[in-house]
Amino acid sequence: MTRAAHASPPDLIRRVGDRNSFTRLRRESVRVRSDAMWCSYVDDPSVSPPQVAFAIGRAVGPAVTRNRLRRRLRAILASMDVPNGLYLFGGRPSMSELTFADLEIRTAALLDATQHSRRASS
Repeated sequence: MTRAAHASPPDLIRRVGDRNSFTRLRRESVRVRSDAMWCSYVDDPSVSPPQVAFAIGRAVGPAVTRNRLRRRLRAILASMDVPNGLYLFGGRPSMSELTFADLEIRTAALLDATQHSRRASS
C-alpha cells in the first residue's frame, strides 16, 4: 500500500502544546463552571482545529483515575462540535465520581456556556 493509504484522518481537536497558548489561557481566558467541572477558554477563530488541555490535579484521585478522566474527556470532545479556540478543562475531586454520561452532559454544558459567554461579550 502507498503511504497515502495509511494516512490518518485529519485532526478535529489538537492538544495545547506550546507555552504561548498556556500563557494566553492564563491571561486572556474566561472561565465557566458546571458543578464538578470547569473550563477556561480563549475565543480565537484562528486556532483551527481547536486546542484542548486538561488540568486534573491529584486531589481528584490517583493517576489511574485522572488518566481515565482525560481519556473519557478526549473521547467526548472528539464526538462534539468544538468551536475554534483554546480550551483548558479541569475539575474538583467530585469529578471522579461522574459517570461517562454525566461527563458528556457537563462537558456539553461547559461548551454551551462558552458559546453563551462569547455572544454576550460580542
